[in-house]
Amino acid sequence: MTEMTQSTARITKKQLGFPLAAGIASGLLTLIDPAKLRPGARRATVAASGIVTGAVVWLSSSSNDEYVPAKELRGSLALGMGALGAVGTHYGFVLDRKIHQTLLSRGIRNPRPLMALVSGILSTGVILLEPPAATKTTGHDNDICGATPLEREIPQPLRELLAAMLTVTEDFGAPLLREQLAGAREQHWGEPMEFTTELAFVAPEGASLAVPRNYTFPVHADFTTSPGQQMRMSLQIQDGVLASLFIDALPEQLAAAQGDDADPFEALTRWPLVSEVTFTLED
Repeated sequence: MTEMTQSTARITKKQLGFPLAAGIASGLLTLIDPAKLRPGARRATVAASGIVTGAVVWLSSSSNDEYVPAKELRGSLALGMGALGAVGTHYGFVLDRKIHQTLLSRGIRNPRPLMALVSGILSTGVILLEPPAATKTTGHDNDICGATPLEREIPQPLRELLAAMLTVTEDFGAPLLREQLAGAREQHWGEPMEFTTELAFVAPEGASLAVPRNYTFPVHADFTTSPGQQMRMSLQIQDGVLASLFIDALPEQLAAAQGDDADPFEALTRWPLVSEVTFTLED
């Protein structure tokens, strides 16, 4: 329901102009009965369709700053698509005649207005249902498209919390992970506008790999938000190196949230301090 509402909101009066114009044009063209055209006129229409299609392909494949296609390639594409356009128009006339005859056999004395109405509605609907073209974005989304991630220092309070988490046990490669943390940095895309509940790491080059290679470190940092919601920080290891730190709600907190519709993540605005967490070692 939400997606349908958003899609409807994107269709403005201005955006309806082209789909409606295309639908009207399609309907008006359908009013013309190809069977009543002279053979020469039908052949000219088929040829014109192929020429227009080929010209559109030729012009749309012109060179740009990123790629300069060869004229031979453009010509081949134009000829091929032009031929397809001509064949499509020819068989479109054949289909039009069959539909016309079928409607006549059903007792409709003048099928052309009905065919024109359906054609116009279908043409308009197809254009309206076509996904909108991707638009240029700014900020985080724009950085992800085609840019490399940035790096920065891990905030010192968070680094202290991670170091404490990695000293609770000496198992699961904890000593190696502490060595990685000493030279690790935070990876991010652009400048985040607000706090996020996941942090990605960049381990130092040549770091010794922990074993097992992929796992969640068995020590968690549990804390309580100001509204009293129970949350948990967990450390993810991937390919033997620090991968990410993320916050999740405890299962019982998620169950309670489903009952009163309270989002346990709304109160999170920063990472907790060492003094605000309780370390829990999995059995």
